[in-house]
Amino acid sequence: MRVLHLTRDFPPWHCGGISSAVGGLVRAQRRAGLGVAVVSFDTWRPRAGANPPTSAEPPDGVAVLRVAAALPDAVRAFARAERPTLLHVHHGMLWDLAATLRDDLGVPAVKSVHVVQQRMNELRGTGERTLSLAGQEAALAAADRVVAPSRAAAGALLRVIPDLASRRRSAGHGIDVCAAARVAAAHHDAVPSTGPLLTVGRFSDVKGTPDLFEVIGRVLARVPSAEFIVAGGVPANPRAEARWLQRWHATAPTAIQPRVCFTGWLDAAGLSARYQQAVALVVSSRDETFGLAALEAMLHGLPVVATAAGGLPELIAHGETGLLSPPGDVAALVDHAAALAADPTLAQRFGRAAATTARRQHLWDTALPRLLAVYDEIG
Repeated sequence: MRVLHLTRDFPPWHCGGISSAVGGLVRAQRRAGLGVAVVSFDTWRPRAGANPPTSAEPPDGVAVLRVAAALPDAVRAFARAERPTLLHVHHGMLWDLAATLRDDLGVPAVKSVHVVQQRMNELRGTGERTLSLAGQEAALAAADRVVAPSRAAAGALLRVIPDLASRRRSAGHGIDVCAAARVAAAHHDAVPSTGPLLTVGRFSDVKGTPDLFEVIGRVLARVPSAEFIVAGGVPANPRAEARWLQRWHATAPTAIQPRVCFTGWLDAAGLSARYQQAVALVVSSRDETFGLAALEAMLHGLPVVATAAGGLPELIAHGETGLLSPPGDVAALVDHAAALAADPTLAQRFGRAAATTARRQHLWDTALPRLLAVYDEIG
């Protein structure tokens, strides 16, 4: 089998969870012996083009075409040369191109859902017909199979298109055990951490950033020894990121601001270093299609304090690998984060269980066969 992935922001270009998820999937498929190629629209947005990185090194044996604009002729030529037996599409705005390739090559197409766009609109309180929403709806209606990374996301999709049930499948993302994750997990296993609390990801209302800022302030007021590391921002949009930082500095008490470190967007090595330093990960999301940052933290030996949003309860066992609270319940999130910040031994116990769970249930060796079974249905 030869798979051609159509995606955006393929590693080492990193612009969010889709980058990590697709990068890990491609590496896992290559290790499993599949022929794999990638078309990545690095930094491309429909109304604004940008130049992709030129020094990117693809995984061994994987051909990667990087484009910064809609170039159907170049993509069609690349696809014909690669001769895939299946297309795997990772963003709805690429569906029109994928449909053209499917007709041209005579092969089936799988659509992975990394974000349920209709759910995002509901949380934002808008009925706007964005290009992402329109593209995803077209893809859901026409793809040969639709893959959701969690049971929660699969249920949300059915609410969007009720007759999707026969083509919808659940197949979670996997994760690789890197050397840095082993070192971090061993460190947390050996010594109860007295480090900072950590949060990772994009700044947005859907990710619960306003709640997060309130949580940080209240935890630091309650636990005088606590500190926070905020790793993330708004990739490829410095103005939006600056607005969020201005909001923080305008509302946070002056006395606690030195105890919060904003790192900006970090690469994998930078994140691994922060995972090793931290005592727990805090996730304030109003919705999560999967929760890859939570899984990464667990692999590194960190417990996760999170909202029970979307797919997060499918990763985190309350009272065993972390602590869960209802989305939007800031008081409960504060209680849970403060409890682990003040009790490193409890955090260590949860972290050990989290690392074990990540390795037993979520490595690519376990996750990939579920997706390959979907391929086999239509291949």
